[in-house]
Amino acid sequence: MEQYQVSIIGSGLIGSAVGKVLACQGCKVSFHDIDESKLSLLSSQGYKICREMEEAVLSTDFSFICVPTPNTERRFNPDSLREACSQVVKILDSKDNYHVVAIKSTVLPGVIESLGLNRGKRNYGFCLNPEFLRSETPEDDFRNSKFIIIGSFDERASLTLKAFYEDFRERVGGKFEIVITDPKTAAMIKYACNSLLATKISFFNEIYEVCKRLDVDLEIVMRHTLTDKIATSEWYRRKFLQFGFQDECLPKDLDAFITFCKGFNPGVEIELLRSVRRVNQRKSKQIDGNIPLR
Repeated sequence: MEQYQVSIIGSGLIGSAVGKVLACQGCKVSFHDIDESKLSLLSSQGYKICREMEEAVLSTDFSFICVPTPNTERRFNPDSLREACSQVVKILDSKDNYHVVAIKSTVLPGVIESLGLNRGKRNYGFCLNPEFLRSETPEDDFRNSKFIIIGSFDERASLTLKAFYEDFRERVGGKFEIVITDPKTAAMIKYACNSLLATKISFFNEIYEVCKRLDVDLEIVMRHTLTDKIATSEWYRRKFLQFGFQDECLPKDLDAFITFCKGFNPGVEIELLRSVRRVNQRKSKQIDGNIPLR
């Protein structure tokens, strides 16, 4: 198998996990970060580090940008990403061999397009390649990915990155699907995944309060609740995602459960489910119940 040359730009939780797994699978990995403590730690663990980004990029064929994208006053701040991408592009202007840059940093839909990354010399190509790693087990999660998302700006870059991941899949014995889509969709998948996870956590935080009142084991409830009918059933996707609940049981049971929870002394306000009900009510008002399913 080919020994890929990979640079990691931003060696925090995501970057270090991705780089370490790739190194274990035979890739030649160079880590770069502006935080000297991160580089010192990686160096002490036997990994190659590059204190200068130029060295990291010019000595490799793939660069994975994993710099943080924090919020400023609850708004997305692209400054670190913009600076990292700008530096990489300047470096690549002096390189002849084709280079793929995969952005793993979390970005809002439309942000990557606004950076104008594919201008100028075209000996490189960018892709948006979001990661779905938990902070507790990032290396295991990357090694056992359920899917790989590639947001494509141009065909050559996306197909080159796809071939890279096909090789990686073979090396780790994985079965993950590799999905090539547009950058906005790739960014949306990442935010939808994180938002759904946040919603599930909030949901079970509220359910926990009800279980305590009823002396019910929350873990048993969770184990038999976390089935994803919408994701696995075409019928559910067509019926509920297009037209709201459109079902007698869901709104009926939702109303009954919300009222039941309020009946405790003191009552348990299930705020999330009340919001769910409002969303469905608004959705139902927007559609004609006689519209046929497509």
